[in-house]
Amino acid sequence: MKKLILLAASFMIVLSGCGKEENTPSTVPLGAEKQVQEPAKQIEEPEREAVFKNEDIDQAKKMAQQYVAALTEFHGRKAHTTSDIEGLQREMSEKIKSTIYIHSQSRILQVSGVEISEKNILELGASRFGLLLDDHKEVYYPKLNVSELIIPMSYVFPGKDTNDPKLYKVHFVKTNEGQVQIIKDGFFIGGPDLEKKDQEEVDPYSAEKLKNDLKIQ
Repeated sequence: MKKLILLAASFMIVLSGCGKEENTPSTVPLGAEKQVQEPAKQIEEPEREAVFKNEDIDQAKKMAQQYVAALTEFHGRKAHTTSDIEGLQREMSEKIKSTIYIHSQSRILQVSGVEISEKNILELGASRFGLLLDDHKEVYYPKLNVSELIIPMSYVFPGKDTNDPKLYKVHFVKTNEGQVQIIKDGFFIGGPDLEKKDQEEVDPYSAEKLKNDLKIQ
């Protein structure tokens, strides 16, 4: 009987010790829990203000439409010889420059044979052009620290399917005086390729010189 009482007492002591171990709180350094719960603060870059305001975008859209309208006036003109093509180029240059603002370092490209049909007639009908005015976007070039407004334009070449037009981009810049100008489109207006320049320029002086020469924002 005494042995049973001693065994029971020993068993109770063991259980009591286990319970104490389970209830013993874990030791956590002061402030450690707070550090885990708080997320690291991220430094946000200040948002860059757009160069092209709403009125500038409206002006660019209008200029794009005027540009296409100026080109369509030459639809059906014949160009048989080199002399004819050079004459057309001069006429188109004068017409475009009198209609819209073109950057001083841009130029009117020579009339390409691609826009001329097999009968040597310019194919510049309005139905061949498409302006995606709502797809405009402003692109910022950080190395040059300048911006462009880009409006997509399409053109259907003679002999090509109307469902497979060639896509172009009409590039606009804003001068330091606040005037919106076309700088290039690759169709009939050639000019500095700011995207390419931004990728190529590594010398800060060259980038700043280009910006000063172009006089754009």
